[in-house]
Amino acid sequence: MIKVLCLDYDNTVFDHRAGKIPESAEKALEAVRGKYRIVLASGRFFNDVWNAPIKELIKPDGIIHSNGSMVEAEGLVLKETFLDPKLQKEVLDFAYSHELCLGGLYEGKWYTTNPEKQLSRWKGKEQLFRRELHDAGMLYEIPMHALYLDDTVEAARLIAENFPGLRTPLMNEITGGADVIPSYLSKAYGLTLVLEHWGLGFAETAAVGDSMNDLEMIQAAGVGIAMGNGVSALKEAADFVTADISEDGLKRALEYLELLP
Repeated sequence: MIKVLCLDYDNTVFDHRAGKIPESAEKALEAVRGKYRIVLASGRFFNDVWNAPIKELIKPDGIIHSNGSMVEAEGLVLKETFLDPKLQKEVLDFAYSHELCLGGLYEGKWYTTNPEKQLSRWKGKEQLFRRELHDAGMLYEIPMHALYLDDTVEAARLIAENFPGLRTPLMNEITGGADVIPSYLSKAYGLTLVLEHWGLGFAETAAVGDSMNDLEMIQAAGVGIAMGNGVSALKEAADFVTADISEDGLKRALEYLELLP
């Protein structure tokens, strides 16, 4: 019996192409809220000023921030992990020397190693153009949960090959984009901590996602569901592939799980 619903956010709940959460997804979440425990699992850090409003919108019972680097249940922090400072500096230096677009969000400011490429990658996302870009060199002394590589698939492979202590799960198998996280972290790791805290097991969990940072979570859950707009490797690993997010994908996933009235 499903008791926990673990959801990715970007392109699972929030449709980036439309710039909003689909109405069908909003209604589906409202229907299950309070009946099942909702865990929001993302590469995002939801305590930052950019992302904090999302918590108020989704009202999750648990949060897996930054692919497991910080894990909460009912507001209680169960675990917090930061990138190794030496490794963080080394990968940033590597990005500078190879002209990669690596950076991250810290206290409402976006930092990058390649401002020109960052603006190019953000083209068409007008809301991001209003954000001032800062030099990622300023992150050398700042503890970061994770970094974000806004670059090609090849760039993600390059970092993974040169830094065995890190991994770079892809957002999109064509356009790239990847979280840069310690090799042992994953959303499944975070979900393990939440379930242990609640005294529940993976068999009582359903997970829904769209990208490679969802893979371990999809594999571990009692029922793993990939979005129709998801990457092919995730679809192959899932128990069920729902529709595209723009075609009521989340609602159809919850219908498949028989969670909706």
